[in-house]
Amino acid sequence: MSDKPRYRESGAIVLIRGHGQHLEVYWVRRGDQVSFMPGFYAFPGGIVGPGDAELPIDGASDDRKRALLACAIRETFEEIGVLVASAGVRDAATLDAARERLLCGEATFAALVSECGWRFEGKEFAAAGRWRTPAFSSMRFEATYFLARAPEGATPEISDDELADGEWIAPAEALERWRAGDAVFAAPILSTLREIAAGESDLASRLAAAPEHLGDPHRIELSWGIVLQPMPTRALPPATHTNAYLVGDREMALIDPGSGDPAEIEALCKLIGRLGADGRTLTRILLTHAHSDHIGGVSALRARYNIPVYGHALIADRVALDGTLVDSEVISLAAARDSWDLRVLHTPGHARGHLCFLHERTGALLSGDHIVGAGTVIIDPPEGDMADYMASLERLSALPLRTLFPAHGSPSGAAHRRIRALIAHRHEREQRVIEALGAASKTLAELVPHAYADVAAALWPYAERSLLAHLLKLERDGRAAQDGDRWRRGESRAREPRA
Repeated sequence: MSDKPRYRESGAIVLIRGHGQHLEVYWVRRGDQVSFMPGFYAFPGGIVGPGDAELPIDGASDDRKRALLACAIRETFEEIGVLVASAGVRDAATLDAARERLLCGEATFAALVSECGWRFEGKEFAAAGRWRTPAFSSMRFEATYFLARAPEGATPEISDDELADGEWIAPAEALERWRAGDAVFAAPILSTLREIAAGESDLASRLAAAPEHLGDPHRIELSWGIVLQPMPTRALPPATHTNAYLVGDREMALIDPGSGDPAEIEALCKLIGRLGADGRTLTRILLTHAHSDHIGGVSALRARYNIPVYGHALIADRVALDGTLVDSEVISLAAARDSWDLRVLHTPGHARGHLCFLHERTGALLSGDHIVGAGTVIIDPPEGDMADYMASLERLSALPLRTLFPAHGSPSGAAHRRIRALIAHRHEREQRVIEALGAASKTLAELVPHAYADVAAALWPYAERSLLAHLLKLERDGRAAQDGDRWRRGESRAREPRA
């Protein structure tokens, strides 16, 4: 069986209007409630549907391209109400009514195409790049972009539940928002905006070739001054990579170089060299904690760049530190334009000496393993503590956060929604643990199938560790009691708090 990742195919339209200095592109911002990159900017599009391959498109003889283009056309109509068609009934009233029927499930797109006589010309859509999500992503997509001009008089309108808003924007303005930290988006959006900003001459061919011109390693700068380098590590499943981050636009801090593999170290150093050509200099290494998949490259990089390594005092017995960091301390990084100071946040729970780093100006949180890109992190006693973990989440929920940059999985916006969901999940799991307990004592292995019935059995050995963390918290709360290696329901009275 192949271990290569499987990509879900998707299509999107890079919709433009105007010319010269008035050239604009339409982009949308994902809603906070979506599962993949909430709060990030993107172009209208989505996943290929079962009926897309059957949509007639003149000049599109290739089945795969037709399905991708049909998907992009359909999704653009669903999401912003713009139909790029060459014939058929397309007055505003007809389009509005058709879209409403489509969104409420009264009609399929194919049925509307037939009913309204819409026709689509493949030549009106130029191939504008094929992009794959990188290794860190918790979801894997291969997105095909198509460049198209908006129909005359088209007025996009957002009414899709998955989108927060959308607008026409000059590419230079979009890039300036990104540099200011006011917009976050994936590498394909950044590359596409840069090509459009360079002008209309040979635009389609430049966009089509853009994925091949990103350099090796691929520079992933979802937010200005935060460059992500996924490094293969032996992380706990389902993670396969640890995200190292290079933070700052003049002086840079390297956070969590997790792999000690020489090839991965060389790839990271090559990226550091490319950033050096932009005037960025690596000055220090910061560690969120000392688990092996976060510190594997520390020694090699410290020696190569002759830079100091910092972390919490509680990890000094596992990794050589040149200095320790304390809660609320500010790490000052010299900046090319706006401040790149990072505030240190001690967030015990996953590990006693765990730190997060907050860029207060933009609300970006480098969250390490405290908040991962998808799912929940394992809390493994005695190093992990569930009460501390939940208290740290509550503390983060009160801070002005916008974007999360985790050590595993995809970065995302909607930071507070994600944190509140994690808190709710832990409370729900705790209730399941209580329900699994009874007067008769049970072992962890006996409790796991009940408390983690929603988790794949293959992951139960890992779930047992978080189960133990929940039980130890419940024991301190007086709601669970331990008899050797067995557990039962305790008295409903809290014990004295720990010193």
